[in-house]
Amino acid sequence: MDDMQLLRQIGAETPPATPELLSSARNRLMAATAPASPAPTRIRRSSRRNWRLVLGGVAAAGAAAAVTSVVVLAPNQFGGDAPAARADATQVLRNAATAALQVPDVTPRPDQFIYRRIQDGPSTHESWLSVDGTRDGLVRESSAGKRTETPVPGCRNGRAAVVKGDQVVKSQTEPCTPEPAYRADMPTDATAMRAYLAEHGSGEPGSPNAAGKDVLYLAERYLRPASRAALYEAAATAPGLRAVENVTDGTGRSGVGIAWPSTRGEGDIVLVFDAETHAFLGTSGASSVLNLAVVDEAGQTD
Repeated sequence: MDDMQLLRQIGAETPPATPELLSSARNRLMAATAPASPAPTRIRRSSRRNWRLVLGGVAAAGAAAAVTSVVVLAPNQFGGDAPAARADATQVLRNAATAALQVPDVTPRPDQFIYRRIQDGPSTHESWLSVDGTRDGLVRESSAGKRTETPVPGCRNGRAAVVKGDQVVKSQTEPCTPEPAYRADMPTDATAMRAYLAEHGSGEPGSPNAAGKDVLYLAERYLRPASRAALYEAAATAPGLRAVENVTDGTGRSGVGIAWPSTRGEGDIVLVFDAETHAFLGTSGASSVLNLAVVDEAGQTD
């Protein structure tokens, strides 16, 4: 059973969340876990290999735009209490945080892979990325009946195989730094998550639209339950949010949208959550997160 099915069983009985409820649930969850803390990194996409273009979150302008548009969140974008005018949007995100805490907590092993499947219009993007960044992964793209596969060399002893097109160049390596697909040090409460977003974002501060893209960037990646809940709690305090009823994600799944306002004509970033389970679905009319899981081998889907 995948996370969506599990949440559908639970979601109908989930009561509205409050900060006290979220704090209590998170504390119980984290009391049983103590993940290691690798050195922090910035929220940015790597430019070292072209294959990473297919790994980015898909926002209103498409996959590449969503990743390359990730920018810094000003600290005050994620501070303060939600005013009454946007209480509905706040409640949607707090419900999503409560639902995240009900998903079984799985800590990826270093030798495993994070599998992700995203639908972007007619194209399907799949990736299997090494949890610790040292194992060889895989990216698969399917569109119009055509499928391409590109290897993702792991970084071992400071060197990685060279990839040209979709082929590994024999006997050639290049300098590298491991890029883990999972970070054990992600914050597990809203205050720390706001600070993390403000400190590790990249780009121009002060843009609500950019704030939405940063939240999208992380929502589309593997997070343990407490960290995912903290992300949604932090997002709930962003100014100017509005709830949008009866929206659909990229594959037509209906839900409630949370719109981050545009200040420069980029168009609103609208994240879609299932109205019953409160699970994150994708972006309005653009992308759909169809699978996000921990697997043992590249190419494994369940």
